[in-house]
Amino acid sequence: MATTFENNTFTDVMFGRKSIRVYDENVKISQEEMLEMIQEATTAPSSVNMQPWRFVVVESPEAKETLKPL
Repeated sequence: MATTFENNTFTDVMFGRKSIRVYDENVKISQEEMLEMIQEATTAPSSVNMQPWRFVVVESPEAKETLKPL
């Protein structure tokens, strides 16, 4: 089975960007999907290619309130 890749044009990337300011609090991402996103994010290069990633997933309302001021 052949894998095909589709590249975005520079114009699509530049004008298709969005900065989300409002989130739907009723949307819940499954743990499997969250782990997949984190795994994919760790493949992104970082400064001097050291990938010093640290991820914290906060789900409880109490923990969210604690972190909100930060």
